[in-house]
Amino acid sequence: MTLSTHDERLSWTQLGVHMGYTAEEPQREEILAAIERMTWTETPARPPYLDGPAVRAIVNAVFHHRRDQLHLVGVAQLNGGRQLIGLEDTLGTRSYLLDLDAEAIYVLAEFSHPLTRHQRNRVA
Repeated sequence: MTLSTHDERLSWTQLGVHMGYTAEEPQREEILAAIERMTWTETPARPPYLDGPAVRAIVNAVFHHRRDQLHLVGVAQLNGGRQLIGLEDTLGTRSYLLDLDAEAIYVLAEFSHPLTRHQRNRVA
């Protein structure tokens, strides 16, 4: 996946951009490359990489405390000991979290359909 091939379905969060995690194209390309190699599994009862308090708080916020809407969970390692966690809901929308151990940042939403420019700029 590259920025140019799926840009119409991606919405980078303002938080990730403003905190400097996804502000530059190389950072975004690293995340997109991690998504390509991400291992996805059907949601087990308690995947270990969703146990951290920061990640758990974001998962609860994204899914409005409705974990039954969480269909697939993925994970891929990034440089520097970080990991990218992917969450797919029952409608096929994917949310990606950058897990920094003590904190986690919601960095990207990927939709199954193209978004308008206005919609791409509205996500978190």
